[in-house]
Amino acid sequence: MKERKISTYFSIYLNEKEVVLHYANTIELAQEFQFKMEEDALQFFQACLDIEKSIENLATQKQETTHNQWVKQALKGVDYEYAEY
Repeated sequence: MKERKISTYFSIYLNEKEVVLHYANTIELAQEFQFKMEEDALQFFQACLDIEKSIENLATQKQETTHNQWVKQALKGVDYEYAEY
C-alpha cells in the first residue's frame, strides 16, 4: 500500500512498513520510520494525519514543532527503526 499526503508544513509518505516524514522548516531532509508490521506503519501514518487536524487552529509557526512532538508520543510502545537524513 502506498499513500502520500502533503500539507503546508509537512509531507508524509507510506509504503508498506515504511513511513517517511518531511518537515518544511527543519535541517533534516527526512525522518524515516521502518516498522516491523505493516499495521503499525498504517496506524502511525493515520496518527500523523489525525495530529495535523487536531492542531490546525494553532499559530502557523507552532504547528510544525507541535506536530513533530506529538508524532514522537504516538510512537511510544511501537517497535520501529529510525533514520534521519
